[in-house]
Amino acid sequence: MHIGNIGDLTIYKMLADDTKLKILKILSGSEKCVSDIMSEVGVSQTLVSHKLKDLRENGLVSSFRSGKNIVYRLSDESIVSLLNFGEEAGQNIRKICNCVECESEVSGN
Repeated sequence: MHIGNIGDLTIYKMLADDTKLKILKILSGSEKCVSDIMSEVGVSQTLVSHKLKDLRENGLVSSFRSGKNIVYRLSDESIVSLLNFGEEAGQNIRKICNCVECESEVSGN
């Protein structure tokens, strides 16, 4: 995909994948190599590499070589803001939600 064609739908698709979202949250703290990401996410090297390739091709992460390692980082600081906003919105929604599932979590049943 050409980076000029990246839009909000592409970003939301990347965030909708649980593993990609975990990787983005890890990279929001600092840049990391694949082995570091693997240990934090708890999945195989193959899966992490595949997810990083998607994230890189869709403009959410960038990479550079450091010795023998490829190091990944978020491509833009606005991604951190997006991740923080999503987390905050989730917390706020949980506070006001009165569905059966949330009610049972609050009551401990």
